[in-house]
Amino acid sequence: MAGMIANPWFPARMCRRPAAGPGLALSLAVVLSAGLVGCAAGDPGGATENPFTTNPPAETGTPVTDVGMTDPGTDATSDGPGSNSNSNSASATNTTPGTSDTEPVDPTENPDPDCVDNDDDGFGMNCQLGDDCDDNDYNNHTQDGCDNCVDKDGDNYWVGCDQYGEVKPGPDCDDNNDKVGAMDADELCDGIAQNCAGEIDPLPPEDMCPTTGDAPNVSPVGGWQCNAVAPGGDGCEIATCMPGFYDANKTPADGCECVGTDRNKSLEACSDDPKGALPVVAEGGVVPPLKGVIAFVDNGPGNAMEDWYSVQFPEAMAMGARPNAGNISVSFAVNPGDPANPDYRLEVYRNCAGKAFEGSLATQFGPGAPPAREWTFVDTPNPQNPNPNPNAKHDVPWPQKVYIRVIRVNNTGTCGEYTLQVARNAN
Repeated sequence: MAGMIANPWFPARMCRRPAAGPGLALSLAVVLSAGLVGCAAGDPGGATENPFTTNPPAETGTPVTDVGMTDPGTDATSDGPGSNSNSNSASATNTTPGTSDTEPVDPTENPDPDCVDNDDDGFGMNCQLGDDCDDNDYNNHTQDGCDNCVDKDGDNYWVGCDQYGEVKPGPDCDDNNDKVGAMDADELCDGIAQNCAGEIDPLPPEDMCPTTGDAPNVSPVGGWQCNAVAPGGDGCEIATCMPGFYDANKTPADGCECVGTDRNKSLEACSDDPKGALPVVAEGGVVPPLKGVIAFVDNGPGNAMEDWYSVQFPEAMAMGARPNAGNISVSFAVNPGDPANPDYRLEVYRNCAGKAFEGSLATQFGPGAPPAREWTFVDTPNPQNPNPNPNAKHDVPWPQKVYIRVIRVNNTGTCGEYTLQVARNAN
């Protein structure tokens, strides 16, 4: 009998040998006594051996003289052959720029030491640039600015100021219209012009949306549309999401917030594609839990608001022959929403071209039976059941393979997740 229950980097400095010429001996003497320190005394990246040294090699004691240089014995800067040049002498004068122990004050760091400038606009008492009419207002320093810097329309864009900044941005292209401000204001999708050009929402939606938030998972091309119903209102609407995501709450700021059912483990339309195929179930077998999210209520087969699975229950993979080939069940382990009327339902098909529950899969209702919260195929009623299913039949073909369609029927626009359970219990 068969039945169904529907439920800091530092640069190196290079030392170079000067070319021979008149006065070279004297110039080299100066280099030896002064310039040598800059390279040999720790310039980062400097050569480890100074080409202008007059120090003799330690192993010979013979003075080393560069071509064109004055004889070491007569060099005014040398103490004689074998002696060290005064590059290491405590009396040597360091003339390398920037290496003095007492650095000169950089005039650009404090060009106006007597200037009193409270607002850091360069103007103030005793300042070189001039006096300041209001030394607590960065935006103004002339009397004309102090008298005429205003924001008449209260939109925080100003006119008549000497300069503009974060506190007083501007200038306002129309200070009698609080709907517009700077000429370069960003255009929003809100049915009004953001600048004085007068164009309303002139840019592509992708350049104006979203108005707020980062809106993740929206399609980069064609993902937005601008539909400002009322002037000043947010007209950004999400048109399409990235594959696998839904904009369930229709709030542009959070983008496509729902992660849909994994399409590597399910299908959006009925087929024999292996992505939607569940493991073959023998008697006593259970399929691992199937989790999914469908953000919107059912809009009909083939319209993507559905999850499809296929599963095989081979009759031969049983511990006995019919009527002892196991009892099949498909149900929701988790079904969000009102417990009395939860969000998800299921349908079972013998083939993709047929009707739901066709082929005696729902003997209580017949083909086209309403979506169920649970489906079972019981080959033989439990003999201990005092109230056996009166709709049980003896001539129902074994459901060798079925296709399961999961749909949403309640609470559209939410991200509630279902868990589907498929099993073939032993008799």
